[in-house]
Amino acid sequence: MNDYYVKSPPISFEKIYQQSSCFTPIVFILSPGADPFSDVQALVETVGLGMNKFRFLALGQGMGEQAKQYIEGGSMRGHWVML
Repeated sequence: MNDYYVKSPPISFEKIYQQSSCFTPIVFILSPGADPFSDVQALVETVGLGMNKFRFLALGQGMGEQAKQYIEGGSMRGHWVML
């Protein structure tokens, strides 16, 4: 093991949520293969939002319009949107 390797602390999604507001998006910069979906889904349930107010969309070619609709709808209805 390299002496210069520093392991990142585990991510606390609840702590991130507590420090956020409805006016600021939370942005995750992910390494290849990382998938925080299940952690965010668990947070949705923990804070009592409910899956009916959570929208998820895997972005790819041609998904821009649907992403725009999710973001606009989420901002008007108070939904969480994960792209």
